[in-house]
Amino acid sequence: MNAMISPVHGELLVSPDRCLRFSVFEPAEASAVSATVVFIPGFKGFKDWGGWPWFCSLLASAGYRVVSMNPTMCGVGPALTEFDEPQKFAQQTLSHDVQDLTALLHSDRIAAGKPAFLMGHSRGGIVAALSSARISADQGAGGECHLRGVITLGTPHDLLRLSAEEIDHWRQSGCREIINARTGEVLRQELSVLEDYQARAEEYDPVRALSEAGTPFLGIHGSADPAVAADSLEILFAGTD
Repeated sequence: MNAMISPVHGELLVSPDRCLRFSVFEPAEASAVSATVVFIPGFKGFKDWGGWPWFCSLLASAGYRVVSMNPTMCGVGPALTEFDEPQKFAQQTLSHDVQDLTALLHSDRIAAGKPAFLMGHSRGGIVAALSSARISADQGAGGECHLRGVITLGTPHDLLRLSAEEIDHWRQSGCREIINARTGEVLRQELSVLEDYQARAEEYDPVRALSEAGTPFLGIHGSADPAVAADSLEILFAGTD
């Protein structure tokens, strides 16, 4: 078994009040053509949760340079393993996440001209898909990031998977309460998050984004996934060649 690769941690200021925290796992035998895999965690997820550090280390052991990130509004701040910024979680939108990923891809942590892959778990896969369309457009205009593929892990084809009754309750109460099963704490999403998603539903469509990007796509999904139905993978693939 390969030894665990210890990452180097860093921070990137996306805006005066938004700090992106990341970890870099360098392969033991990096080469001039080593590709970078950028890992984006899912909803209520963060880069240091559970087995993600081990997973990223395993990819690095296979020869990839891995950069895992915490979106600036994910709710996990300096504590790294706790939701110490719940007010940011309450306002997090997909636009925030795409801005974060774009800032990281344009930073010195991602080598210009080198191949890169975006890998996202659950919501993170949607962020990767949406970003791939923007990156493809930039590449056509001579952009620096050389995106070679998008990998989704248990990703839904639609972020807003709520019933009409749940949406009505969100509107009437002004917020949505979410139980963190790991800790039992109650997290909240403001009404502005719902309004943003509904106003930008077409822009936030990962199926359309993957189709427009034309980027090679690998989808991985458990057939018995209790959180996201496996048919989401078939829908994500529907618009790709």
